[in-house]
Amino acid sequence: MEELIEKIMDSRIGDVIDKRTDPLLLEDEEYQQNCIDLDYLETRYMKLDLPISLKRIIDDYIACLDTTNCRANDIYYMAGIRDAILFFNKAGLIKESL
Repeated sequence: MEELIEKIMDSRIGDVIDKRTDPLLLEDEEYQQNCIDLDYLETRYMKLDLPISLKRIIDDYIACLDTTNCRANDIYYMAGIRDAILFFNKAGLIKESL
């Protein structure tokens, strides 16, 4: 079963995640409001009179938060797929080979 899961996970999972989640994000009001808030805060941040060295640290910190969060979300999604496969296998709804 683990081999089957690995095959599925290796089969362009990023494309699957994007295809499934992008339409949901476009329809989610809370997510859309967060994007508006983020744009507003970014505009305010860009107008701050901060030394370049300080802005670089803040920019790096924000980028690190963003990539960490994106990676964690990908892992959560893959874990959900794995759990679904195991559930359907135990229920006898899928076989162990492709």
